[in-house]
Amino acid sequence: MAKLELNYQIDGEGPWLVLVNGLFADLQSWSESIEALSRHFRVLRYDGRGQGESPRPIGDYSLSTLVEDLEGLLDDLEIKEAFFIGLSNGGRVALEFASKNPQRALGIVAADTYKKPSHLLKLKLQSWLEANQKGGPKHRFDVATPWIWGETIVEERPELLEYYRERAGLEKVHVIEGLIKGAMEDHDINFSNIIAPVLFCAGFEDVLTPPFNHEKLKDLIPGSEVKFIPGGHASLLEYPQSLREVCLPWLVSLTSINQNVIGS
Repeated sequence: MAKLELNYQIDGEGPWLVLVNGLFADLQSWSESIEALSRHFRVLRYDGRGQGESPRPIGDYSLSTLVEDLEGLLDDLEIKEAFFIGLSNGGRVALEFASKNPQRALGIVAADTYKKPSHLLKLKLQSWLEANQKGGPKHRFDVATPWIWGETIVEERPELLEYYRERAGLEKVHVIEGLIKGAMEDHDINFSNIIAPVLFCAGFEDVLTPPFNHEKLKDLIPGSEVKFIPGGHASLLEYPQSLREVCLPWLVSLTSINQNVIGS
């Protein structure tokens, strides 16, 4: 498979922190949190295949391929080890990367994610696939919205949904289909290989990958933690303060950085 030249951006100084986008997001989705994160870390955010300004090849968008893309990017940038924050499918990418490269992952925040798609999750994702096939990208977004966004955000920030809806309408049909099929594949992440500390975060209103499923994930990795935060499946985008107030302190606690600087 030909190597892709992925779009990326680096901010700040310090230990490397890699941000891994949700399925249909791009590196700009983290913008509200970069200032806080880059005070403590050298932050790498990137567009995976089919996202943002990166290429959109026809073909494979499987979890293994997304992880290979990430490995290639880190190798090109000579990043030997890093911390990770991944949202939704980005959490799966971070966890699979840590399973395949245990010495390169220093700590992982995996938010609103899953280990292997359950039959129920596949049914939810199948409805997105069929909506995309029958009505196109905006119809897919409309069908997916009740599964992705928390009720509070839908009521209080309709402009946020409209922003993402307009962006969704510009996406290529084959990319959406590839990403959804990749999220549905029967790939089971081998948690036993992960040696890095893991923090699972789950939005209180997440109905796609509910909070109780994250409790189960925590039990599969000794020493891992779970935190419940505001929002739905897109919790860290809906409420960036959770990333700053919950995820960042946890990550800083894993480093030699003086914790007194948190929140400064």
